[in-house]
Amino acid sequence: AMSASPALEPAMQTAARAVADAAEAARSVANTLSEKMGEGTLGKADTSPVTVGDFAVQAVVCKRLMEAFPDDGVIAEECADELRKPESEKLLGLVVDAVRVVEPAATGTDVCDWIDRGSLREHRDRYWTLDPIDGTKGFLRRQQYALCLALVCRGEPVAAALACPNLPPSLEGKGSE
Repeated sequence: AMSASPALEPAMQTAARAVADAAEAARSVANTLSEKMGEGTLGKADTSPVTVGDFAVQAVVCKRLMEAFPDDGVIAEECADELRKPESEKLLGLVVDAVRVVEPAATGTDVCDWIDRGSLREHRDRYWTLDPIDGTKGFLRRQQYALCLALVCRGEPVAAALACPNLPPSLEGKGSE
């Protein structure tokens, strides 16, 4: 196993908690929306399927990072501009439902603000980078997908956490040495 320097311990713990909580939100989306998954998919300029899960995961992870490291920037995929539009009210409602699995008091405004914490674009010496749902097809089919989070310092990834919500329990822990 990779041993982190003691200085990185808080970052490792925060990253692990952030993706674990976000995985709960993603799992709830998969379980509740899989029947009607088409509704919660937004057309994006690059046509990649964007799901309620993407927004919910980014909101939860950014909230957890913000609580622990308020000064850290986050580079993630989504911004909440679409979700703030009146015509996206239904989509935002679905995202808020998912986030409330782990943040019961979350409001639509909270969720949009947390998502927008992931909109860092300028260079910094220290920042987090998030791929909310890596493997959207797997997510939509309720197969394999991952939540990927890393802390980058001076161009080097120094801490990371990965959650694979649909990994069979028999595989958990294997290959992590």
